[in-house]
This record gives sequence, C-alpha cells and structure tokens, in this order.
Amino acid sequence: MDCEQDEKRILINAEEVGCFGLVEGKAKNIRTHQFHYAETVSKLDGPFYCAVCYSDVILRKCVDKKDHFAHKTPLSPVIPKGESERHELCKKSFCKHLSSIFPDGHWETERPIKENKEKKLSALRPDISGRINGFPVAIEIQASSLTIPEIIKRTASYSKRKIAILWIVPLLEKLQNTPFRPRQYERYFHSIYYGRVYYWWPELEGNVIPVHYGSAKRHMEYRLWYDENGDVQEAGGFDKLYKVINIMSFTSY
Repeated sequence: MDCEQDEKRILINAEEVGCFGLVEGKAKNIRTHQFHYAETVSKLDGPFYCAVCYSDVILRKCVDKKDHFAHKTPLSPVIPKGESERHELCKKSFCKHLSSIFPDGHWETERPIKENKEKKLSALRPDISGRINGFPVAIEIQASSLTIPEIIKRTASYSKRKIAILWIVPLLEKLQNTPFRPRQYERYFHSIYYGRVYYWWPELEGNVIPVHYGSAKRHMEYRLWYDENGDVQEAGGFDKLYKVINIMSFTSY
C-alpha cells in the first residue's frame, strides 16, 4: 500500500468535492454524533456524516489502499472526459441556434484567434465565436479536463481582447431540484457570473438554463444514550445548514 499515493488521492478528491472534512479519515456517527476513524469501524457502526459540511458519507473498506470515508452527496452529472460526441453535439446545436437568431453574427466553431506577441496574448480557439449586435462573443463548452487556473487564464485572454466570454457546463442529463455538489469549476463560474451557472443537456438543443445555487439543510436526528461511565448523553434534534457553499439545491430562472 502506497501511503503517499493514498494521501494525494484523498486530497484530490477533497478538492473536487469542495470539502476537506474527511481527509483525516474520520467522520461522525449520525446517531451519537461521535467521531470514528474509518480503519476502526465497519459499515454496521454507521451511518456516518461529515463533521464539516454535514453531508452523508460512505465508509470504504479497501484491500489495496487505505480505508477511508467518502462524501455521498452526488456530483452534478457533467459530461465526462472522452465524451467527444456530446461535446460536439453541444457546439453544433449552439452554433446553429445563434446563426438563426443573429444571422449577421458570422458564427463558427473552432475559429482560431491568432497570437499577439506584442500584447502578450496567446492564441485561442473558442468552441463557438461570432458577434451579437457588432460585439464579439466567444462561447466555451467546459471540458472536465480543464483546471481552474486554465479557465482563469483563458477567460483573461478573452477579456484583454474585449471579447465577451460565456462558459457553458454540458450535462449528461437534466438537473433535478434536489441537493447536489457542484464541482470546483462550477463554483468558480457561479462566482464570475454573479450567482449563475449556465447548464446545457441534450434536450435543450441550442438553449441553456441559468442556475443559481441555494442553501440546503439536513436534520440532525435527536438521540439520547448512556456513555461508558453510565452518564446520560444527548445530541441532535435540530436542522443544520450545510456549511460548505458547494452543497446546494438549485433554482433555475
């Protein structure tokens, strides 16, 4: 078992889900609200929840890697890496739709924008580009392989060229009005677009749904028990707002 690789994997997963509450390998029991380490309990000792974001967690007992807890709240159903057909469908649907409502916009997919060494601007190739009422617009269909620094760099390059940029997050299926956990880059888009993320799924064709994340709560069930000294202990009996901002319900406009 490679402990260094295990720790790296755990940190990567924590960054992805937006909560580092499980990196030490411990979670709280949902009935007693006491901490337990993944290596010393079984699934029968649960269920468990994260003490930082209050979401349910899964206990994973492993053979080839360290036992650990993992967040259970589902991530948004983004198109995974390698789904080039859906990515291409999204681009073509938007380009066709924009060409129909802004026929003078000269819309194209993958049109290159040359490097400008004098202004220190790197070359770009937006997924879709054109003009709306004479103003240049670029649309990027977010690929799950792009990192936050890459998104920031690319967004800045468009801004320096005075090109309006819209990032769209393509999904495999429609978002449901239930709590889910947006990925790191979705939370970034939510911040730069003043509390909205623009989602697409196949049924929308050339349209998008702007989504605003709203707070979600969980009920901390009331429990009363006796500890090892025979003293009465009690906990719970109230609703708790999820602490981590990326655990949200959503409202579409």
